[in-house]
Amino acid sequence: MEYLALAVLCSVGIATIIKYAGIKGYPSFVLFATNYLVATIGALIGSGGKVAPFSDPPLLLLTVFLGGLFIWCFWILMMAVKKLGMVLPVTLMRISAVIPTLASIVLFGEAPMLMQIIGIALAFIALPLAARGPVTKDDIQTLFGSGFGWGLVLFFSYGLTDFMFKLQKEHFPVGNLYEVLVVIFGTAFVIGTVTMLVRKEKISAPVLLSGVLLGILNMFAAYFFMSAIAVLPGVVVFPANGIGVILLSTVVGVLLWKEKLAVRNYIALALAVTALLFLS
Repeated sequence: MEYLALAVLCSVGIATIIKYAGIKGYPSFVLFATNYLVATIGALIGSGGKVAPFSDPPLLLLTVFLGGLFIWCFWILMMAVKKLGMVLPVTLMRISAVIPTLASIVLFGEAPMLMQIIGIALAFIALPLAARGPVTKDDIQTLFGSGFGWGLVLFFSYGLTDFMFKLQKEHFPVGNLYEVLVVIFGTAFVIGTVTMLVRKEKISAPVLLSGVLLGILNMFAAYFFMSAIAVLPGVVVFPANGIGVILLSTVVGVLLWKEKLAVRNYIALALAVTALLFLS
């Protein structure tokens, strides 16, 4: 159980650094590139120097695509946090588990249980309630200005990422996930570095330090989560991890960052927690 608690702490730590970096106005891709350099080194150590995708071209293509998704999701998370605060984007990330669940039903023919159907419905009901205020016609026309658009993109992007891992597990199983993460993190590092150079972002010690810390938390979040899966049933780990991250992020967001949540937002949090329980 301690692995699960540590995985939750690392995940919330990641969101906290993203929030802090946004407040400080740190250049995004210097932060991301540094993070993924550290994460790549950690994955190489964890894999013992083995890189499974190099001997399997279809898996290599999938992991490169996942690397692009990883840094895309980080950037979208930063944009969503700037507009919506920390609590709501983290909640949207966690209930995005509904997307791979739906895909498993539609594409892999997995028969859903009644509880899963209810969980899927609750997740989608929670979506508009995660906006700062009631979603109106004007909000739909100016999705990104209101912040709700960033939240929606975050929801679908993280859901797609989880689905890609589902594809990897079904079609390209590996004994040590770090052998796959090496390429994913490495690809994200290359994309981050190129984008940083193109945008001519300024490198500074505080940004590099934040990036290193972000990379360490990123690496250990994956390690502790995989360790928890190894000793606890998935039906316990997946919902408990998601619920723990949502609840702890809410505490940190409200107490540390003084975020103000409307009643509708608390309803969204409650629906998200219930959806995760039902989806497990």
